[in-house]
Amino acid sequence: MKKLIYLFAGIMTVMTVWLFTACSSDSMDRVSERRSGYYTAQGEGYTVTAVSGVRESSFKADGKVGGGLKPYTLITLVPDEFDIDAVITYTAEADGCMFGGTMTVHPFAASFSAEFEHETKAKEFTVTVRFGGNLSTVQAKSQITSDMITYDRAISAAKTALSPRGEYEVRARIIKNPFGDGVCWHISFITADGDTGVLLDPTTAKVLAKK
Repeated sequence: MKKLIYLFAGIMTVMTVWLFTACSSDSMDRVSERRSGYYTAQGEGYTVTAVSGVRESSFKADGKVGGGLKPYTLITLVPDEFDIDAVITYTAEADGCMFGGTMTVHPFAASFSAEFEHETKAKEFTVTVRFGGNLSTVQAKSQITSDMITYDRAISAAKTALSPRGEYEVRARIIKNPFGDGVCWHISFITADGDTGVLLDPTTAKVLAKK
């Protein structure tokens, strides 16, 4: 009977250590940016794209994660007819919170953008813009589906594909798929001397491109 008790105690000890190790693993280890949200909307005379996630407060490509992580949502508006002198204001209602301000012009990308310190997680959120004397409201809808892999699985697949070594930071971003419709994961490993990256299919983790 004592042998059985000792055996059971030994098994429980091993299981406890295994569970503690599994639960203590940090999926955000070395991650300086995690962009898990991607939204699109079509307005009258413009398109809206929004991305959301968290990133380091001191955002720079130096191979280290510094300053802690802060949430963000970045909204980009591309007008059908670009006017560099246009003044565009916006309000956004996301996850029950209100944000707003004036968008900043990007002269080279022919677009306007604005950012607020909140990680939008809803399936859709409201964006209202005023420009050219017109007020327009759109629903930005998430392009993330339930069958897509999460950022940690994407990072794991990227590590298998690229085998990063030494000191590096990780940027995991959902982006527009440059090779087709929809989105894909872009995982980059950044060191003090440069970076390597891979594009992954968002559902199968298949490598689409790497450098």
